[in-house]
Amino acid sequence: MRQLSDTTWVLEGPCNIGFIVNDDEVTLIDSGNDKEAGRKISKILKEKNWELKNIINTHSNADHIGGNNYLQNMTNCNIYTSEIEDAFIQYPELEKAFLWGGFEINELRNKFFYAKKSKVTNILRVNEEFQNDLEIISLKGHFLNMIGIITKDNDVFLADSVFGENIIDKYGLPFIYDVKEFISTLKKIEKLNARYYIPSHGQITDNIKPLVIKNIEVVEKAKQQIKKIISSRKTFETILKEYCDINRIVLNGGQYALVGSTIRSMLTYLADGNEIEYIFDTNQMLWKTITV
Repeated sequence: MRQLSDTTWVLEGPCNIGFIVNDDEVTLIDSGNDKEAGRKISKILKEKNWELKNIINTHSNADHIGGNNYLQNMTNCNIYTSEIEDAFIQYPELEKAFLWGGFEINELRNKFFYAKKSKVTNILRVNEEFQNDLEIISLKGHFLNMIGIITKDNDVFLADSVFGENIIDKYGLPFIYDVKEFISTLKKIEKLNARYYIPSHGQITDNIKPLVIKNIEVVEKAKQQIKKIISSRKTFETILKEYCDINRIVLNGGQYALVGSTIRSMLTYLADGNEIEYIFDTNQMLWKTITV
């Protein structure tokens, strides 16, 4: 547990979890990976004699809502999130279907893709204040309608809008749903004048600009690699294979879903920008760079 102010703590780990404390009542920012994360949070609450009142989920990915079910059953706490994300939290099977594009393979039926369901009690909207001391901001791009939180001390919880160097070095291109929004959000983050920046997967920092630049560079690198791969017409499967070969990514079922989804999003982004095009030939969807 790292204390940032009189009211703000962060449980640092694979997914950083915020504790906003007012008069010994706690609002969590996300709840971690699974039931074990919930138990760890519960233990901290008991040690500090704090009472859990609310959970704010920045978005609905399983590693951010995994502790919801356990904690809500234990405390009957409220759960807040944004529209669309609420559906995935209450019906977590949607994430598996979303990633696979159909009824999922067995390798997606685990806690990394499928959190236990919990009940969303309230919807948060961008630019609203939460209980007069937290500001809700939009951080779209990584997922459908992801939000961030700015505290009264001007610390900002960035969710998965920007990824730490360790994540980028390990995985390369992070999961991205909407590439255009992802880049737009990064540029917005760069202009924030916060005291501390707390990415969900990365180190707390007082200077976010180097990390923003690195995230943008990763997207640009992937963009150029994909354009080079499709200098001649290629199917999605061939593009995915060649991209993974270049970046030394070894696919399994889970990585196929995650990396594959991101590559599809990159192809859409490039096509929307009139940099590449697709055609259908003998029942194959073929992608190719547009040459002027």
